[in-house]
Amino acid sequence: MPTIKDVARESGVSVATVSRAINNSGYVHEDTLKKINRAIESLNYKPNETARSLYNKKSKMIGLLLPDITNPFFTLVARGVEDTALEHGFHIIIGNSDQQPEKELSYIETFQLNNCVGFISSALQYLYTDDSIKHNGMHHVMLDRIEEGVVTVEANHEKGGILQAECLMNAGCKKILVISGNPQFSSFNKRFETACKTLKDAALAFDVLEVAEIGNSLLDQMRSELYDGIICCNDMCAIQVMGILQNNGIRIPKDVKVIGFDDIQMSESYYPSITTVRQPAYELGKVACENLINLIQMKDIVEHVVVDVCLIERNSTRRD
Repeated sequence: MPTIKDVARESGVSVATVSRAINNSGYVHEDTLKKINRAIESLNYKPNETARSLYNKKSKMIGLLLPDITNPFFTLVARGVEDTALEHGFHIIIGNSDQQPEKELSYIETFQLNNCVGFISSALQYLYTDDSIKHNGMHHVMLDRIEEGVVTVEANHEKGGILQAECLMNAGCKKILVISGNPQFSSFNKRFETACKTLKDAALAFDVLEVAEIGNSLLDQMRSELYDGIICCNDMCAIQVMGILQNNGIRIPKDVKVIGFDDIQMSESYYPSITTVRQPAYELGKVACENLINLIQMKDIVEHVVVDVCLIERNSTRRD
């Protein structure tokens, strides 16, 4: 990989002159600048962004901390962040927390060591990591999670929960199992609470099962209670539920109707295709990145952005 010394040697000038030209930090004669640019192009030289940002005291690096990028929803979020960052001349460093406090703190420190001027997180859930953010000077935007006093971009989870409940009600379901997500995340809580309230207001029978209990308890509950509808906390949950049920002779949607949340790509191609609530993952990433860059550049921002969701009806809730 070519270095700044190679550029200086190729263009016949000093390293200091090349540095001034790259960093726009002093006078460089026009003819000399042309030589340097030709050398950079010829060598395909890429300036060290971290070193440049330290020299200029103005970083072009931002961090992105996700719970798990193998979840297709967060893959799209990451693409939205990355595309938007590149459009504005920024680069990103991505980390997966796996919902472990040690990894969260480690990545925050990594962002700081790489001179990130700010970062986007969809993973933070521990108070001491939040304290560390406040003391390191980085700008911070929460994505799909709520934290008091932090700029936030999220989907309309309350509406999403209502859409899930109404979909199964309209499909004729009379007894529904609601599978709740991780209670540490506001997004899951909001969907769960509004779905349950909608069912309660309609005087419809329902029970609750935590997502962590699916493997041990789902079949037992299905056999004892004869549910005809299941609300899942997300599409990955819906895929797991449908796999268990169908492998045990329970037909979807004939015996049980299932609805997910997110509208990840495989939801449409799964069999049967999954009815779900679409939250625009790419747009969430894009808006979060735009807000972070506006924070960095001290522009006006909306501190709490809520992005709309919509129902996508497919075969898993089809009426016979």
